[in-house]
Order: sequence, then structure tokens, then C-alpha cells
Amino acid sequence: MTGKILLCQLQDLEDEAIKKIPHPIKADLDLILIKNNQQYYAYHNICPHFSIQLDNAKGQFFTYENQWIMCAHHSAMFEISTGLCVDGPCKARHLISEPICLENEHIYLSDCSENVNI
Repeated sequence: MTGKILLCQLQDLEDEAIKKIPHPIKADLDLILIKNNQQYYAYHNICPHFSIQLDNAKGQFFTYENQWIMCAHHSAMFEISTGLCVDGPCKARHLISEPICLENEHIYLSDCSENVNI
């Protein structure tokens, strides 16, 4: 990928929020954007256990103490900051992250290396 693609505005993510959005390049994939402790992260919305979405049928995500993302189907728990599974059937595997950067109150999918996950 070259350049950057707008994902959303910063104001779309409230404190300690998770937002699901369609991947702007891969039509059959959703991304989850997460704001946690004033940091931003983007992951594919796929649990590495059975390659199913992390959210439930209503598009709701579960977190535990704002430290872990929990798969709605198998209760696997992933660190927000790394995507590492710390408990559950896919322990020690990772969510697939996407590079993002923040600029002018917007979040972009980007190949910029100096501003990833800021």
C-alpha cells in the first residue's frame, strides 16, 4: 500500500472505544479500531482460532477491564496494545494488525512508519 486512506475521524472513537468499519481495500474484511489509554490500534476483525469475527451478531465487542478484547464466540482474550491472545483456545497467537497514523483529527490506514499506532 502506498500513501494513506481515511478510516474515520478521531471524534468517532470515544475514550476506551471499539469501532468496526469495513476494510477500505479488502471488501470481505472488517477492521476494528480501538482507542485505549489515548493510544489507537487497528486489527482485522478475525479471531485466529476459527477465522470468525470477534464481535457478536449485533456488532458488539466485549472487553475485560479495558485491557483485553474478548472474542464473543470462544472467549479468547487479546491484549489491546499487541493483539496477543493471553487466554483461550488460540493462546499465544496474534490478531492481524494494520498500520495507522493520525493526522488533522483523522485516522488513516497508512504505510507511514513513524506514526503507527500513536
